Amino acid sequence: MEVRVETEEVDWDTIISMCREINNDKKPEISDKIYCKKCNQGFFNKNYNGKFPLCDKHRNNTFK
Repeated sequence: MEVRVETEEVDWDTIISMCREINNDKKPEISDKIYCKKCNQGFFNKNYNGKFPLCDKHRNNTFK
């Protein structure tokens, strides 16, 4: 038990280890193709979560 009601103690080590196990089990999924708003070219990006996707050609790639 992670929380003891009688003594109001919390076992934080167990809770933290459970959270780490859950996060390690999750694998990033690339399921849907994202389409560029300017040229409609399809591309994959597991980290994108915005509303205006742009391909490599149309992005501001100053660090490339």
